[in-house]
Amino acid sequence: MWHLLKRMITRPEPPPAETDGEVIHFDDRGFTRTSHLTRSMGWRQSWGWNEVTAFGFTFTPAMFPDPWFGDYMESQWFLTVNNGDRTEHIHFDVAWLDLDNLPRGLVDRMPGLDMEVLRSGLRTAAQGPRNFDGEGRWVGWQRAEPKRAQRKTAAPPKPPKLARRKPAAR
Repeated sequence: MWHLLKRMITRPEPPPAETDGEVIHFDDRGFTRTSHLTRSMGWRQSWGWNEVTAFGFTFTPAMFPDPWFGDYMESQWFLTVNNGDRTEHIHFDVAWLDLDNLPRGLVDRMPGLDMEVLRSGLRTAAQGPRNFDGEGRWVGWQRAEPKRAQRKTAAPPKPPKLARRKPAAR
């Protein structure tokens, strides 16, 4: 009975804080994205810098409209990585990176990162979540494609010439 009375007098305990949200980390080895979902599904969570092929910003319609306000635009950073035999685009919230204070591991591994292109995308997104005409993708850095050696292919074989036979003597 005392336990019931104590619960009635005191406030209920707050729910435990979520300790397993998504975490994104940049360092000298590469890029890591981890969460409970990626671990439980067995998805890949880390990529080396040699696998990262692009970095940029997107401003696109949200995948799921808000139930009260309808359609709106989302701002996201993205990294493009080679994931074996396919290319994967990893998106994460714009609030997770500050363009003026990018992680050292990210800046050092992307020579020629065009900050002005990224700032242009951020300015477009700053016009608000209803700026549907501002939809776009701003690539601030992209790995140069390696020059492929031109293959010298052999010309297809020519059909053999037909031998002409001398007409038979009569």
